[in-house]
Amino acid sequence: MGTSDNKPSTILIVDDDKTVIEQLVTHFRRRNYEPIATANPTIVQQTLENFEVHLILLDLRMERLDGYQVLKGLRDKGVNIPVLIITAYFKDEESRLKEVGITRDHVIEKPFRDFSVIETSINRELSKVVSPGEVGSDYEDEIYYDNNTKMIIVDDEEEITEILAEVLREREYQVATFKNGQDAINYLKENNGDCHIGIIDMEIPGLLGHEVIAEGLKINSKIKFIPVTAKYVDEMKNRLNSVGFDGKKLLTKPFDLPTLVEQIKVLATEAGTLGANS
Repeated sequence: MGTSDNKPSTILIVDDDKTVIEQLVTHFRRRNYEPIATANPTIVQQTLENFEVHLILLDLRMERLDGYQVLKGLRDKGVNIPVLIITAYFKDEESRLKEVGITRDHVIEKPFRDFSVIETSINRELSKVVSPGEVGSDYEDEIYYDNNTKMIIVDDEEEITEILAEVLREREYQVATFKNGQDAINYLKENNGDCHIGIIDMEIPGLLGHEVIAEGLKINSKIKFIPVTAKYVDEMKNRLNSVGFDGKKLLTKPFDLPTLVEQIKVLATEAGTLGANS
């Protein structure tokens, strides 16, 4: 059943051609989707553990792991997310695609000549209706035009961190990333606590997440922290409560990316670093 719900759907683009990634991300951000992308097909499973993904655009011919191997891995894990294949070699691959249950309707051919065809395929898989023309792009451009928000992300999953950081940098957030808690605290000390929002994984090397938050608030009590975890939710909430931070603010993975983006926007607005207040 179709819906006109304007909440963005998260699309994971997997292609080792960064030009293709840039082309797709730029287009879909303006079409009421939340695209995330990786040129490394070996981290698809890891990405799905961190983000709620509604559809995957998957290239076939990649160096480190081809699309068939990625598809098999998804099926072996019982991942039930729609997959559309993007390829410049459909004629060469047609027979093999049929063998793995991929029909012509689930293939988008490169080079991309008509994005409306791609959107039709995506919306069919998502049972979603998106009106013609750009959706919300002028509003987003206005909101993020004068964005002075400084952020840190602390997570030892480097490539996942970079996916999230890129989503935020596209919205003009100034983002610094760290693999361990101590480096993040050193950064805050060196910069006199010049940070507005911090996304902190609870299980990180060095200082643990709740310790980073506690130390960070000593440096600058105005920093808005978003703690995240993939496991042991009750234990992590208790850790946060033990340092005087509200455990109810804990965000669990995989998280809904549009919801997180909106939460960050609200915090940045409250900090006076976004939009008319900045």
